[in-house]
Amino acid sequence: THRMFGMVQDLLHTEKDDDFNKLFSRIEKYENISDNMELEIANYLNQVSEGRLSSESKEEIRIMLRAVSEIESIADSCNNMARSIKRRNEFKSIFTDEQNHNVDQMLALTEKALHRMIEILKKSELVRDDVNPSYNIENEINNYRNQLKIHNVEDINNKKYQYQDGVYYMDIIGEAEKLGDYVLNVVQAVIEKKI
Repeated sequence: THRMFGMVQDLLHTEKDDDFNKLFSRIEKYENISDNMELEIANYLNQVSEGRLSSESKEEIRIMLRAVSEIESIADSCNNMARSIKRRNEFKSIFTDEQNHNVDQMLALTEKALHRMIEILKKSELVRDDVNPSYNIENEINNYRNQLKIHNVEDINNKKYQYQDGVYYMDIIGEAEKLGDYVLNVVQAVIEKKI
């Protein structure tokens, strides 16, 4: 999913149709792979849970299922952003330099959240406070999204760009914020499991 997110960042600035279509197809392929992996892992964990397990082990399986589901939701968000970018391009909508900068900033914050999630997934020893940086990043993402929503309305009213341009822009921003939510859910699940 992290690699897929990088493809979405590249897609945003890909102008040639052939390159765009190849990258878009690759993102769709990764989304299908993510769906399949979620099913395979969930089926395996369900088979494991059919055995004689302690209540602690059953709880661990529940937490792992939650994390797997949230990781797949990250892939869904990446795919949704790619589709929003594709719609924007199909309707010949062009973002202003400020909109492009703001989307890049939002994606940088989201990438920061993903990096933190990967760090947490790799750690063997965790403490409850390990979740705090993820909460801080999530708050940054939410605050930035809220600022951009307000600014978007002002910019449309001031005729800096068309209403439809603002719709595509906020679709990408909104989906990036959702992706941040899913990332935080993974971190919460993993920290809950390991503590």
